[in-house]
Amino acid sequence: MVFSSPHGVIPIPKDKTAWDWVEEHAANIPNKPAYICAITERTLTFADVHDQARKICAALAAEGIKKGDSVAIITNAKTVDIAVKAASISGIDLNRVYTIGHADISVKLMSIEDMLAKDIPFPNLPPVDPEAIIAMPFSSGTTARPKGVLLTGRALFAGAMMSSHSEKDMEYTMTVLPFFHIMSTLLFHMAFYRGWGTIILPKFMPEEYLSAIVKYKVWNVYVAPPIVQFFAKHPIVDKYDLSCLKYIGAGGAPMGTEVEEAVFKRIGAKVGQGYGMTELCGPVTMPAYEINRPASVGQLLPNSQLRVVSLSNGEELGANEVGELLIHTPAMMEGYYKSPEETKKSITQDGFVHTGDVGYIDNDGFIFIVDRVKEMIKYKGHQVAPAELEDVLHGHPAVVDSCCVRGKDLKSSEEIPKAFVVLREGASSTPEEIMTFVGEKVAPYKRIRQVEFVDAIPKTMSGKILRRQLQLREDNTIKAATMP
Repeated sequence: MVFSSPHGVIPIPKDKTAWDWVEEHAANIPNKPAYICAITERTLTFADVHDQARKICAALAAEGIKKGDSVAIITNAKTVDIAVKAASISGIDLNRVYTIGHADISVKLMSIEDMLAKDIPFPNLPPVDPEAIIAMPFSSGTTARPKGVLLTGRALFAGAMMSSHSEKDMEYTMTVLPFFHIMSTLLFHMAFYRGWGTIILPKFMPEEYLSAIVKYKVWNVYVAPPIVQFFAKHPIVDKYDLSCLKYIGAGGAPMGTEVEEAVFKRIGAKVGQGYGMTELCGPVTMPAYEINRPASVGQLLPNSQLRVVSLSNGEELGANEVGELLIHTPAMMEGYYKSPEETKKSITQDGFVHTGDVGYIDNDGFIFIVDRVKEMIKYKGHQVAPAELEDVLHGHPAVVDSCCVRGKDLKSSEEIPKAFVVLREGASSTPEEIMTFVGEKVAPYKRIRQVEFVDAIPKTMSGKILRRQLQLREDNTIKAATMP
C-alpha cells in the first residue's frame, strides 16, 4: 500500500536550480542581508553572495576544474596540515590518509580568500544542468561506513521547495548545525528560495546563541537533539527573554515527548521532530506548527510517498502497522558514489529508498519512528527498540544521557537489552534502581536487563548516537567473558 502526502503535490519546475534563486535575489533584493555572523556581525548581502559565487566559479574554471570534477570544501584548513603531519609521524602511508575511502584523488588546496581576490573574467559556461550531480555529502555512518550520496541540482531545488511549503514569511532564520550536515545544506537552499536572512554561529556557544535569538527576533530554529535538551534543562536559558522564539525544529535522532513538553512549559516554544536522511536531501516529513501528534515526526511533505514493509517477509503493510519505511520523493539521491551494489540494495526497482528505519503511519497520515532496523534488539523473539528505552531513561531525574544496545545473558546466551547511562553531575543511582525505574514503564519483554555507567555517549557532530561504537565495545566485552 502506497501512502501519499496529505499536502498533495506542489509544482516544482524541472528546469530550475538554486542558482536561479541567487540571480533573482541579487537583482530584486541585492542589499538585503543573506548571511550574518552572530559573533562579528559580518554580513553578506544577496548581491555579495552572487558576486562571490561568480568569482569562485571563475577561479575554479581557471584552474582547469570542469563539469564532473569533485571539489571538497575545507572550512578549517589549518587542521589539514596538522592531520597530515600526525599521519606521517605515526608511519601511516599518506596515500591512506583520506578517510572517504577512494584512492583516485588528486589534491590541490586553494584558498577561498585568494580566489575572491583574483580578478578573473567569468567564463562562458552553459546553463546549469538540473540533472547534474552538484553535491556529494556523506551519510552519517552511525550504522555502517559513510558513503558518498549523489545529489542533483534538481533534487536540492525540490527539497527546498517541499520543506518550506508551509513555512511562514520571516526576516531571519538561524543555524548552528555543522555545514557538512544535509540539514544545513537544505537550510541554505530554503533561505535562498524564500529570501530569508540566515544568522550563523561557528559553533554552539550558549550565551551567544541565545543573545542572537533575542537580538534578531528569530521566530524558529532548526537544531540537533542536544540543543533541545539545552533549552529544556540548562539554567542559563532562564536569563533570556525568548518570547520571540515560537518553534524549534529538531531531527537527526529520536526524542521523547518529555523533552518537547519541558521546552514548551519553560519558554513557550513548540518543538517539532522532523524526519529525513541525506539520501532524501534532508527532511521528508515535518510537523505543522498548528497541529501535530505527540512523538510523531509529522506528515509527509508534498510530492512524497511512503510504503511500510514487514521486517520478516517484506510484504507491504497498512496504517498503524510497524515495519521498515520506504520513501519516494523528487528530492531523493541518484545513488552512492562508486557503490553500485549499495545503490541497488538501497533503491527499489520502482524508485523507493530503503530508509533502514522502523516506524508506522497512522490513519491521519502522521508518521512515527520506532528505531533503526539494524539496531533493534531481539529479546525472546520480541523486537525491542533502543530509542524507546532511551526515551524512558531520559525521564529519570538522575540520567542526562543514555544509549541502549544488544547485550547478552551469559547464562542463557540470550540477547538482552543493555543500557549505557550517563548520570547528571552530582547525581547518584545504581543499575538496579535504573532497571526498576524503566521496568515500571514498559512491557516486561522491553525491560533493561543490564546497566553500565559511562562518562559520555559517543555522538556525531550532528547529535546522532554512534551506537555501533558502544555495540562494538559490548561485543568485545561479551567475547572476552565467554573465552575459555
